[in-house]
Amino acid sequence: MLKRFGGPAGLPFYAFVDTRGDVIVNSMRPGDNGKKPENIGHPDKPEEVDWFLAMVRKAAPQSTPEESAVLEHWLRNQKK
Repeated sequence: MLKRFGGPAGLPFYAFVDTRGDVIVNSMRPGDNGKKPENIGHPDKPEEVDWFLAMVRKAAPQSTPEESAVLEHWLRNQKK
């Protein structure tokens, strides 16, 4: 199933799908400067959080700015 959704062999991996089960977006963050995409796993680095928030915006465009702000605040302030 991971391969079907475009994922790597490892976890955690996220894929947001539509009602038909087609992938809208997954946690494979596009690579910088021609590098291969990388799985963000549990997002805790700034670039991983940025990608996760972009995933949510793409998969749930009806989410409100307030909901996004709560999610972003939690992700950026996790204890490591």
